[in-house]
Amino acid sequence: MKSRKVLGDREGLTVIELVITMAIIAIMVGLGLFVSLEFYRSSDLNSERDILLSVMRRARTQALDNVYGLQHGVFVSPSSYIIFAGSSYASRAAQYDETFPRSNAISVSGLSEIVFSALASTSTSSGTIILADATASTTMSVNNEGQINW
Repeated sequence: MKSRKVLGDREGLTVIELVITMAIIAIMVGLGLFVSLEFYRSSDLNSERDILLSVMRRARTQALDNVYGLQHGVFVSPSSYIIFAGSSYASRAAQYDETFPRSNAISVSGLSEIVFSALASTSTSSGTIILADATASTTMSVNNEGQINW
C-alpha cells in the first residue's frame, strides 16, 4: 500500500494560474461594462425620442378634439417640453400648460415650437427636430398636415 506524504505532492493552483484567471475575469468585466454603457446611452436617446413623440401626439390629439376651443402646440424649452393651448407659445393661455421634463444628457435642435390647428390638427409649421447625445442622434419631422415621422 502506498502512503502519501503530508507535505509532498500538493494539489492546487499556482500563482500564474490565478493571475491568468483574474486577467480573464477583468477583461470580461471590462467588455461587459463597455457594452452596458453603450446600451444605456442608446436607450436614453430612444426614451427621449419616445417622450417627445408622446408629447407631440398629445398636443395633436387635443387640437383634433378641439379641447378648450383652441389650437394646441408643443414648445421645446431648455429644460422641458410644454404643451400649450393657443396660436403660439407667446400668446398662449398659460393656465392650460402641461410641462414634461427633458433629459439634460440629450440636446434638442431644430423646431422649437409646433402648433396644430383645432379640429383639423394640421401644423402651422413643418420641419425637423434633432435629438442627439454624445455618440448618436435621431431625427423627427412634422409636415404641414400634422403628420409626425421618426
